[in-house]
Amino acid sequence: MTRETVLARIKAAQAAVADSGGGGSQGGQAPATAELPVLPVPQSFADPAALFIERARQLGVGVEIAVSIDDAAGRVPAWCRHKSVHRVAVWDTPDLAPIVASLRTEGIQILRPEAPLGELATADLGITGAAWGVAETATLVLPSSLAQPRLTSLLPPIHLAVLSADRILPDLPALFRSPGRLPSALTLITGPSRSADVGLTPVLGAHGPMEVMVFLVRNVAAEAASPLA
Repeated sequence: MTRETVLARIKAAQAAVADSGGGGSQGGQAPATAELPVLPVPQSFADPAALFIERARQLGVGVEIAVSIDDAAGRVPAWCRHKSVHRVAVWDTPDLAPIVASLRTEGIQILRPEAPLGELATADLGITGAAWGVAETATLVLPSSLAQPRLTSLLPPIHLAVLSADRILPDLPALFRSPGRLPSALTLITGPSRSADVGLTPVLGAHGPMEVMVFLVRNVAAEAASPLA
């Protein structure tokens, strides 16, 4: 297709929009814009954390309850040994520092986000925080940044997320009504990666980890940084 053909099609499309009254402002008035859809009213659950745990286990997601981030840090290494984990890719965020320190004490290799891709590809486990949890679907909501790359939750065969119980929302409408600005990019994770694209045969780990584990922290230390910070 020639340059002239492409430009002619663009001009024709612009002319069609102008003829229909949809292009640009007319008579000093701003062009009409489509309204955003109205969000449903968030649901209300007596115990969102309990519902999150129930739905997560229905999806095959493991859940461990920790009373504090230090409690989680003391238990994650034993869990890693049980899973034969030797290398861990981890977010570079303050809230995960106690877990990183505990893993290093046990001789487990830590791979930071800036590690070469070839090294990250050898990780047995990816550890992340979670900005939010969604009780209705047991969904983990992960922000994305240089210190919190999506690769950490997608590349290793096992994903371990540390979620504060007070960050669990009832449903997705509540997420989009949450106070403050959401990050520019979010990853929503609901259970291990599944696909039945080929022959309608369900396969685990087709587009991400085969196993997801959540350490649910009931009382995060006050000085720990927020996952959205």
